[in-house]
Amino acid sequence: MRKITKPAAPSHLGTRLLDVAEVFAGVGVSREETVVRPGARLAVIGVRDLQDGAVAARDALDTVGFSSPAKAANYAVQVDDVLLTGRGTLLKFGLVGAETAGAIASANIIVVRPGPDVRGGALFAILSSDVFRPKIEVLRRGATTLLSLSPKDLAKLEIDLPPLAEQERIATLVKDAQIAYRTALEAAEIRRSLARRLIDARLFGDNQNH
Repeated sequence: MRKITKPAAPSHLGTRLLDVAEVFAGVGVSREETVVRPGARLAVIGVRDLQDGAVAARDALDTVGFSSPAKAANYAVQVDDVLLTGRGTLLKFGLVGAETAGAIASANIIVVRPGPDVRGGALFAILSSDVFRPKIEVLRRGATTLLSLSPKDLAKLEIDLPPLAEQERIATLVKDAQIAYRTALEAAEIRRSLARRLIDARLFGDNQNH
């Protein structure tokens, strides 16, 4: 069972992260738990699944067999959880959406779950900002390029939260920006695919499939 710190309502600026959010690492996956068991395979979030502030959807995640799915469920992510890389060469962030909710965070991921008076989008914007990010970077330790971040150390960082109404506006901006970014990427991919087909047609004509 994971250890959690129940967040309290933020009453002033400069409060610690642990006062407004639960902070915990994901579940470690043993060799035994990778064995295929019918009905026990769950989608698991790894470091590579955090990209450009988003988290990969459940159907795009690797699945792992768990001997105790009920235990693993303690590490299932929820909508508006903020995810960080706990171990890895790069510090990455992701905001969980409905398409990812229910997936299991691996031990390489730290989950920051906002309390009732905190909006996940606003918390994501703060933690991943150019202002706050260096504060997290200095907490990462390691003898090599593979650095680790302790949930306990992260939870002690002080964080300035704006009023709830402003948090909601920021959260909306964050989600709108992510949607616009994904839409732009999808449109660019479509244009590139069409351009490739046109180029191939000019180069090879009807012989391109022969």
